[in-house]
Amino acid sequence: MGVKSLPLITPEVARGILKGERRVSLDLGITHALVEDHGDGVLLPDGSLIGFDELERVAEREEAVYFPREGRLYMAAISDDHFYKLVPTRGAPTLEIDGIRMHRTKGTTPEADAEGKVESLRLNGGNVLDTCTGLGYTAIASAERGASLVISIELRCQVLMMAEINPWSRRLFEDPGIHLLLGDSYTLIKTLPPEFFHYIIHDPPRISHAGQLYSLDFYMSLYRVLKPGGRLFHYTGEPGKRFRRLDIRKGVMRRLRSSGFKNGVYLEDIMGIICEKG
Repeated sequence: MGVKSLPLITPEVARGILKGERRVSLDLGITHALVEDHGDGVLLPDGSLIGFDELERVAEREEAVYFPREGRLYMAAISDDHFYKLVPTRGAPTLEIDGIRMHRTKGTTPEADAEGKVESLRLNGGNVLDTCTGLGYTAIASAERGASLVISIELRCQVLMMAEINPWSRRLFEDPGIHLLLGDSYTLIKTLPPEFFHYIIHDPPRISHAGQLYSLDFYMSLYRVLKPGGRLFHYTGEPGKRFRRLDIRKGVMRRLRSSGFKNGVYLEDIMGIICEKG
């Protein structure tokens, strides 16, 4: 499996080309490349010819990522029982599933948020379990901080297909120290060896979408595979708190203590709990 090296165009890039810019980013801000005027459109470095009328169409569309095929621009999205699409941000793109963003983007960027989560663990070498791959930003951040091995689990193949298109996810597929497992973390964790991981990054979907990943049974499985003295980061966010006075952190903290974790602390800047195996 490897990242598909497609030129990618956002509505912002399309508007820039229409205004006369010819040095633009075709990989969501990582690098810049030249596009050439060619009749009623522009020629991309891969040989794709995109008409100005097609660029005008995308320039007026919703925020998404588009790729060329036979002169047309198509949204980087998958539709089945759910709707998955890449959405550009001021940094790395986020993934939307049914209109819900899978990363924090307010006041931060997805890659900066991932780096903050890894930083909170004081990660320094060792084995890392990443329970919910997504676009792979926490797995990549762990590898960048020197993790010896990263095991990353993703439930949906559609999410990994989105990651393949995303240039910011390239290291997820190319780093020999990152190993991807496709399946349900709730089930797969029971197959992992005890006391194997030095760190766990647990960044699950909302509790309403994945309640089993907030259960006492799952937390006991996390405790089992973590080495003594190992540290866990558990993202909780603050869903519902503002309007319904709902604070899921209390229940999460209580179940983590019941499963054996100690010294739990909620970090507001990254909206998650840090705790350790006693």
